[in-house]
Amino acid sequence: MKSPFKSFLWTISLFGLLIIQGCDKHVEYSSSDYPYPISEDLFTTDTLTSGLTIPFGLVFLDDNDFLISDRIGKIFRFKEGNLQEVYGVQEVQTFEDPGSPLIIHGGLMDLSLHPDYPTVPWIYVAYFGKDARGKVARFKLSENQIFDQEIIFQTRTEGYYGNGMRIVWEDEEHFFLNIGVANYSTRKNPVLVSQDLKEDWGKIHRLNEDGSIPKDNPILEGYDKPESIYSYGHRDVQGLVYDSSKKTLFGIEHGPKGGDEFNIILPGKNYGWPLFTYGTHYDGEPVSLISRDSAEKISVLPQHYWTVPSSDGGRAIAPSCAILVRNSNFPEWEDHFLIASLAFQRLLKFDPKTGDTFGLKMQGRIRSIYQEQGGNLLLLVERNDITKSNGKLVRVRKPN
Repeated sequence: MKSPFKSFLWTISLFGLLIIQGCDKHVEYSSSDYPYPISEDLFTTDTLTSGLTIPFGLVFLDDNDFLISDRIGKIFRFKEGNLQEVYGVQEVQTFEDPGSPLIIHGGLMDLSLHPDYPTVPWIYVAYFGKDARGKVARFKLSENQIFDQEIIFQTRTEGYYGNGMRIVWEDEEHFFLNIGVANYSTRKNPVLVSQDLKEDWGKIHRLNEDGSIPKDNPILEGYDKPESIYSYGHRDVQGLVYDSSKKTLFGIEHGPKGGDEFNIILPGKNYGWPLFTYGTHYDGEPVSLISRDSAEKISVLPQHYWTVPSSDGGRAIAPSCAILVRNSNFPEWEDHFLIASLAFQRLLKFDPKTGDTFGLKMQGRIRSIYQEQGGNLLLLVERNDITKSNGKLVRVRKPN
């Protein structure tokens, strides 16, 4: 059986280290746009609660009853205006920047309800375990106490650069899980984990509701049966959206410096990291190992990507989450993606048909966006400071 990793190395030798050229659909904005044009859409915001540290995931148990995950390793219940801690949470591993209050990687990330909740009473959580493996557990809740908790998925190896673990449901029996590998790959020192099909990092996985592998998952090169891996060659998908009306999975990729991507995720496909990217390393060093033309032959290029001139720091958007807006109170947002930008601490409105991106007059490090049944939005906003409880839950609504 041919090793997929050896096959990948053969591909590198075949195409060589070619000059980067060409471009896909994208818009590069000038500094006068700061760096994106600001929309005049009108809305107002209400802070529902504060006292959170680095909130990440949110689920609705019922009207005025939410669960909120905090990256430091806690889950809170916000019910009828009161914020209370939930007990029995799995221990998590975070990786901080020495001497700073920042969490760089890891921690407790997304929450998700089973689609038939509360008839099927499982609540799912994605996190970094103390053994540095990415995990998904599910549990039941009684008042503010977790019980019947079980780990249903974990990565085969340890990882130290993971971010953005999101859970989205395809239907009542299957969910997608992305696991990032936001490492510091460069052309001189490439880190090829995302291309290694024996690794779970830098991949999107598709799982049954109990964490087992669906029989109709793609069979990847080097395997003789389906694995959990649905797509690979990802750096750090932080926005994962499933459009059930079109049966389409979208991934918003957090690139290195610049080169953030909007992708349609297809089963069994390679999305190129770090073979090719429109971004650079944070010190400006090139990352890509092959040209765009070569990448097009072996991987799926993005539907859209964002770059910003070096006069604006060279950052693009640094996406942290996204939703596709449907049946909203804001008709001007209908069928648009709302994407949170960590780089500019702003909510962005993206039109996938034209590629137009607009900033909204709403600032803060937004980690999650959720749409309420009535059409309003809920945002989790943080400051990435583990020494302060200044994270908050915010509602976005039409002005009175």
